[in-house]
Amino acid sequence: MPKANLYNSTGKATGTIDLPESIFGLKPRSHHMWRGVTTYLSNQRLGTVNTKTKGDVSGGGKKPFKQKGTGSARQGSSRAVQYVGGGIAHGPKPRDYSLELPKKMRRQALGESLSQKALEGKIFIVETLQFDVPKTKSAVGFLKSLGLEEKKCLIILDDSNPSTVKSFRNLPKAKVMSRENLNIFEVVNHDVVVLTQPALQSIGVPKTENLSFAKEKGK
Repeated sequence: MPKANLYNSTGKATGTIDLPESIFGLKPRSHHMWRGVTTYLSNQRLGTVNTKTKGDVSGGGKKPFKQKGTGSARQGSSRAVQYVGGGIAHGPKPRDYSLELPKKMRRQALGESLSQKALEGKIFIVETLQFDVPKTKSAVGFLKSLGLEEKKCLIILDDSNPSTVKSFRNLPKAKVMSRENLNIFEVVNHDVVVLTQPALQSIGVPKTENLSFAKEKGK
């Protein structure tokens, strides 16, 4: 069974803890994780980009010059694509970038990404993590006590504590999120994952939906 070091709120090691085999003991498969990451990123795209063709640009109804006798190529509109201020040829149009991935594969991909972190010793479990008042200095001190001040850290909380979230918000290499929003992209995109013990226990419930990253298109 995979294990991880257990720390208290001051960053002092208090022992080890067993990680759920069904989540942290999977065989990492790069293809599953690639599918999970690409699906997640595609679902973040708004798909609202739009360009105007020559028919969409206002003006240009009058022929810019006569058909013959000028020595120039014939033109029918000053809004043609070769003119400054004209339309765009083959430009992007609004489209739906969303992709679907089976629920089992979504869960499997997230579990495999967490298993990869566990194999590399990059899972840190903290008994509790709460700050009474928002203070970046407290967040920096906590990361230093774990030796993670130079790492990109993903911090998973069971319940979002405003003071804790605000304390880490000014740190460019740290990101705090609740267990409900845990997704494969954030796991892969960060060097280490720090979980509170309650968050670990809630993730370990077999029938939980927390392991599947929901389509958050537009957020």
